Amino acid sequence: MDAYDLAGFRHTPNAVPVVLTRPVGSFATMTATRLVVPCILAALALGCAARAHHRIGEALVEDDAGTDPAEASTPEPEASAPETGNLTHDAATDSPAPPACAPGADLVYVASEERNIYSFDPTTATFTLLGNIDCAGGAYVNSMAIDRDATAWINYADGSLWKAGTHNPSCTATGFIPNQQGVGMFGMGFSAKAPGSLQDTLFIDDLSGGGLGYIDLSKMTLQRFGPFLGSLANSDCELTGTSGAQLFGFFTGSPYGDAGEASVAAIDPSTEGAVKQWMLPGIDTGSDWAFATWGGDFYLFTADRYNMTDPYTTVTRFRPGDGSLTVLATSIGFRIVGAGSSTCAPTRPAQ
Repeated sequence: MDAYDLAGFRHTPNAVPVVLTRPVGSFATMTATRLVVPCILAALALGCAARAHHRIGEALVEDDAGTDPAEASTPEPEASAPETGNLTHDAATDSPAPPACAPGADLVYVASEERNIYSFDPTTATFTLLGNIDCAGGAYVNSMAIDRDATAWINYADGSLWKAGTHNPSCTATGFIPNQQGVGMFGMGFSAKAPGSLQDTLFIDDLSGGGLGYIDLSKMTLQRFGPFLGSLANSDCELTGTSGAQLFGFFTGSPYGDAGEASVAAIDPSTEGAVKQWMLPGIDTGSDWAFATWGGDFYLFTADRYNMTDPYTTVTRFRPGDGSLTVLATSIGFRIVGAGSSTCAPTRPAQ
């Protein structure tokens, strides 16, 4: 995939542009066989989409937080698979996005550790500040997904799930009860139920190692499939999906941890295994990672908050068509802990 359809990208009017600290024009291009990152990967959501990791004993709410988040536990029956289409076809042959998409639903969005939401332009690797999404009383953003209405679904470190518009961000409660079936923080991403369908499934990954599941949005109940198997076993991931009913994960390189060589995999929910997996030499998910798909490519956002030299996010484009990895931006001045693109995002290369 050498050329991509970028005509669908639009900026949100009256938004504030964010200038990167390093010129985007100086891209460093790498192949999948050798990746030289020009600086240490800088320090989303559950991904997939992306998340902020928190070490044992670390506060989930900042010092200026409001009321303590409520905790609840609601056991649910074992999940039956939602209606989904064929998730096994290659990213290069995705179907075009169907109609009935809200304005702005074809963009990539990211959430920062400071609970700000931005749009991201893959063609220039620039961010536009849209507003603040402090919905959970100061709890950190963990993961984010975007639906066809250009609404952000945000999982916070207290396990809560909120919605926020992207045009004029404001918080809306979903009625989701945290910690269902023991799942607190999760990566997440929407995927079409069938190629070209106007209906999506919100898939989740239990970031404590429980594997794949989904949220029934009609009841706001979390359902499990089971742990990832095969080459994906014991790995956390962030999720993203397409209008072609594909589901992808951005996986850590070590069991239940942050270190090691990461990968992107096409996931089959019926088997909890990889249909196809691409290893990403030199890419470490760090402490905070997220990703989204747009125009047939994957955009990886990685950071290490414990790296005092460069704790901010690095933006890398992975192109599965030729296996190339291209660093688009480093030291952007904030850490991305969540990212998402809806099933309205373009998926085909330019003709």
